Amino acid sequence: MAAVLEALLPYMMKMITNMAEEEVGLLLGVHGEMERLGRNLGNVKAFLADAERRRIRDELVQEWVRMLKGVMYDATDVLELGQLKAEERRESKLGRSMEKKMPGCCQPFLFCLRNPVFAHKIGSRIKELNQRLEDIHKEAAKFNFIANLSSYPEQRPEAAEYSRGHRMTSEFIPSAVVGEQIERDTRLLVQELITTDENHVTLKVVSIVGMGGMGKTTLAQKIFKDTTIDEHFQTKIWLTITQQFNELELLRSAIKHAGGDLGVEQDNTLLTRTLNTLSTSKFLLVLDDMWSARAWESILGVPVTNASYKQPGSRVLVTTRFQDLAPQMHQPFYLHRVNPLDEDDAWSLLKNQLSQPPNQVDRVDHLKDTGIKIIKKCGGLPLAIKIMGGLLRTKPQTEHAWEAILNHHAWSSDGLPPELDRRLYLSYEHLSPQLKQCFINCSLFPKRKTILMVDVTCMWISEGFIQPLGGSSSHDDDDDDDGLEEVAEEYFQELIKRNLIEPTKDSQVTGYVCTMHDVVRFFAEFIAREESLVVVENKLGIATCGDKGPLRRLNLKLGDALSNFSCLRVISIQDISRLPDDINKMKFLQYISLENCEKLDHLPSTIVKLQQLRFLNISGCNVTVVPKGFGGLTNLRSLYSFLVHMDMDGNGGWCSLEEIGPLSHLRSLDIKGLENVSAGSWAEKAMISSKAIWH
Repeated sequence: MAAVLEALLPYMMKMITNMAEEEVGLLLGVHGEMERLGRNLGNVKAFLADAERRRIRDELVQEWVRMLKGVMYDATDVLELGQLKAEERRESKLGRSMEKKMPGCCQPFLFCLRNPVFAHKIGSRIKELNQRLEDIHKEAAKFNFIANLSSYPEQRPEAAEYSRGHRMTSEFIPSAVVGEQIERDTRLLVQELITTDENHVTLKVVSIVGMGGMGKTTLAQKIFKDTTIDEHFQTKIWLTITQQFNELELLRSAIKHAGGDLGVEQDNTLLTRTLNTLSTSKFLLVLDDMWSARAWESILGVPVTNASYKQPGSRVLVTTRFQDLAPQMHQPFYLHRVNPLDEDDAWSLLKNQLSQPPNQVDRVDHLKDTGIKIIKKCGGLPLAIKIMGGLLRTKPQTEHAWEAILNHHAWSSDGLPPELDRRLYLSYEHLSPQLKQCFINCSLFPKRKTILMVDVTCMWISEGFIQPLGGSSSHDDDDDDDGLEEVAEEYFQELIKRNLIEPTKDSQVTGYVCTMHDVVRFFAEFIAREESLVVVENKLGIATCGDKGPLRRLNLKLGDALSNFSCLRVISIQDISRLPDDINKMKFLQYISLENCEKLDHLPSTIVKLQQLRFLNISGCNVTVVPKGFGGLTNLRSLYSFLVHMDMDGNGGWCSLEEIGPLSHLRSLDIKGLENVSAGSWAEKAMISSKAIWH
């Protein structure tokens, strides 16, 4: 969490510097307070790296960081609120008139401070923030923090290793397991699945058992794609069973992946549809990451078992951490335990993470003795070895550098929570503050959901995580925003290189698609436990999250009462039928994802007042009308599934396409309904050719 604050500081300091130059403190009636705020932030900055290192082990340090976080987030809100008020005034007729008469008079704070009530309010809050910061700085003395400690080697990803726009592909090893062991296990389990039982059993369960990070899913994927399996089973279905699975969603996914027709969905017919779909051919059903037999007992067992009577020889392949799960499914079963990698396979896997290009795998053989010691600390777990390989890849290939990793204090369990994976903690310790917050932010995506590069990088930019190449804040003037996407992509590639996220191929999606392993996700969620809230279902009730403080990002399913969260910068919502009409109260919103909210058929007219909005995705929604005034969202950089429609009422008519014209900062644009435009003049008004669109 302290790393997140350290990365936030450049943005805050830039705003403070600008305001000090404009003598805003004098206009606020608090002369010198802006400079004082800058000094106070600089004082606490010196301790942040050490605080980040120690907060994991020390609850008192964690509480100190928590208090500092509250102050810094409040300060950011105050500074941005002033800018937002200024923009609102700037957009008014009076503001535009004054700008023409007195160029430069509409500097954000100078303009909004014409309101003495608002000026007094802001000035009082800045004085209060300074006092709180000074109190926190005094508290720091009792911890004896090491000033200006650098716990990471890079100030930013090694951008020099990558040319602009370079895509990482073949140099990454997608499999978490290499060597003869996985080949042998694959052959064994394929044979087990296709062999007809001498007792003519219609259905059999094959269970792959092992601890997290052992490579169970990778082995199951290799089996699933095996050509012998393709020849033997006409239908293959892969279902990931999350701990908070939804029964109806499971049935829908089973029908969809089996090639069935959902038709007009009625919940009470899904069981029958599942049975009918599975009964058409011999099937292999994979249930990945089962934590209990509940999904089988409550919803899947009956239709799958009954379908197997019509299609004998069908099989269920399960991956799980628990060897007692298969017996609970009350079917004949075969249990296969995945063992840790042997020394040779483990060393091969580690070397494959280091080598670029792959034909130079032997260039680190002189470091094998130290490498084997590191591997032993990984317990033979493929995921842990890949994480270590990703870390070692960023280091010089020298004995000294590898010994430093081998002897790092993070391996020690003293004072660390038992649920914290040491290998991941070691990798995390060597991330820069910017990379730490980007990594943590990935945990906001729902479990097992693919992470599209363009989505997550836009989220990072919206949060202010990404610094321009010149090093200034990502929220400076428009020129400074140029290149943010390229920098964000470098960060994304760096997380891939370190095996903290893993790329997958998806022919239906343009750009990178990644996933985050459950073990990695758990670690990130632990680190970020006070930085965000993910509500999977509405059962918890959104009102219960008030104790988390002012939230800045939220991922909801069935999102109600959104406007109560006025500090939100990012929202990702699923299964919502409408947005609140007062969404304009959420003035800080910069990222809105409404992907696949099929019941959403319109956007509130007030959405056009979200001046900070940079990303909007309404793909998969049934929105039929774009609000007039949409072109006022001039900060938009990514817009997906923008609907083209015409309204011929009024003088000369109106086409939604012309609303794109003023959106000069668009970098990603997806339009639907172009066939609705009858005249080329409407398309000209969109000025597509003048925009630097890259997706």
